[in-house]
Amino acid sequence: MDVAPHDPHTPAPSVAAVDVSADPATWLPAASRALAADGAVLLTGTGLAARARDVGARMLAEVPVLVEHHDALRAYDDGHMRHRPPGGSDGHVAAFLGHPAVLALCSAPLEAPRVISYHGHTVLPGSSPQPVHADWEPLWPQPGLAHPPFMLAVNIALVDTGEHNGSIEVWPGTHELASREVYRHGSLCVREELLEERRAARPPERVAMRPGDVLVRDVRLWHRGTRNTSGTARPMLWLLLAAPWLRAEPSVLLEAGVRGEVEALPVEVAAEYARHPVGALSGGEAE
Repeated sequence: MDVAPHDPHTPAPSVAAVDVSADPATWLPAASRALAADGAVLLTGTGLAARARDVGARMLAEVPVLVEHHDALRAYDDGHMRHRPPGGSDGHVAAFLGHPAVLALCSAPLEAPRVISYHGHTVLPGSSPQPVHADWEPLWPQPGLAHPPFMLAVNIALVDTGEHNGSIEVWPGTHELASREVYRHGSLCVREELLEERRAARPPERVAMRPGDVLVRDVRLWHRGTRNTSGTARPMLWLLLAAPWLRAEPSVLLEAGVRGEVEALPVEVAAEYARHPVGALSGGEAE
């Protein structure tokens, strides 16, 4: 892989943070450019902070369940747990699934996206760092053949998140490098020698987030969850929004009581609705 030499006297540009509390005309063009160029952009001023803290507290209360089922829920490495987020009829679910700023940003490249995944991702204290990986392989995987986005990942912070408790590390611009030759055989983990080459051209960055902040990233972007050296678990929400034409198996389980408000959102949510409360280990019994 060819990478440009890095000038140590010229700092690499940072992942953009964009305040979305104003009219979209004031921030959407810049956010769209940042997402296209870097493969990631951080949205602040979402108004989700109170909801995020509430759901974060509920997810932290489920940590003993995650620990008990560690191996079944593990996401790549020890201490990284992928699980169902808590439900409830308090409006939180619809607010997370259909935030207008997120939909505005994602609708530009994906046209009429649909939500195909809604999960929690909790990093336990003492976790190992994940391997650097992508969330999805490119649709046309030939080397040097870049193509437009087809799916975007959305991470919503539920607690203050930084280097001490497992912030997300992103490798800006690597969504444009996606091809089968990038990954280790049989996985989406990036080959070690390519990491060192890329680090010299543009090093990775850890994204610090406050409750309610939203990181939107191209699923081809190299990234990983990092080590949690604090004494408290770090919860986060994780969504996938896909182009309407993409064939992908959806994984959204919600409680039946929220069906009306979710179906009223200006986005399609590929959900199944359960007749029981939804939590970390929920599944089955959909209506």
